[in-house]
Amino acid sequence: MIENKKEVSAIIITFNPVHQELKLLVEKLKLQVSKIYIIDNHSSRPIDIDKSEQIDVTLLSDNMGIAYAQNVGINKALNDGFIDFILFDQDSVPSESMVGELFLARHAAQLEGLRVAAVGPVHIDQDTLSECLFIRTSSYSVNRFFSSDRSENTFSPCDFLIASGCLISKSALDDIGYMEEELFIDCVDIEWGFRAKRNGYVCIAAFNAKMYHKVGGTPLKVFGQSLTTHSPVRHYYYYRNFYRLLQRAYIPFSWKVYTFIRSILQALIFCVYLKPRFMQFKCIVKGVFHGLINRVGKHE
Repeated sequence: MIENKKEVSAIIITFNPVHQELKLLVEKLKLQVSKIYIIDNHSSRPIDIDKSEQIDVTLLSDNMGIAYAQNVGINKALNDGFIDFILFDQDSVPSESMVGELFLARHAAQLEGLRVAAVGPVHIDQDTLSECLFIRTSSYSVNRFFSSDRSENTFSPCDFLIASGCLISKSALDDIGYMEEELFIDCVDIEWGFRAKRNGYVCIAAFNAKMYHKVGGTPLKVFGQSLTTHSPVRHYYYYRNFYRLLQRAYIPFSWKVYTFIRSILQALIFCVYLKPRFMQFKCIVKGVFHGLINRVGKHE
């Protein structure tokens, strides 16, 4: 059963978006949801999307981070009476059936007695056409899987989801809470997923829901591996927030160990092979230090 589209809204977070990408996303969503909220994080150029009864545009007075903007959009949707909403990044491209498939997966998971925090699609990288991995932790292991690894199923529980494309309900949000604004950007969706797990919820990977998505910058190919890259400032946020999460009891120990080792190896590679090398090194070290002392907010 697919709920009536009038009961679901889309929340798009923008920051200096490419007009054609944003326009394409809006056109795709207009056919699948009843209302679209665009929350702009103080872009340097105007958002060239006309407001209408279906499209609400909010311009923030400063860049407050993705978590803050998501919470603004969530509150606007809740105030308008929506009980379901889907988060989007500005460069996402959902398939024509994505929203319906998210609802189908949630319904199937609930029939199995699962408490669903959020449902997310299979993300397909726009550059490489590779599908995203999902992660499910146990006490001493981290299980990484693709949708193709579980082809006999239409969905699978996982620990967290990429925020873009996530279907979240008001009832789950009431129990789990809002996005953590102090993280600003990076690890926001990871923290929320583990917080949901602590509260007895699971995230659901919907294998029939597809969405194309830009993942990071130009991939860095080293030793036969392709690594997702970001700017030095984005690496600052990632390392700062990851080292903050290391100190939290509800984050699974197995994920901490796995990601700690992975983050060290990636930091070494970024500092050696990714230009500008000194800025990469400086921002990563600064991020680690600020994470250990629990520095929060916007990078200065």
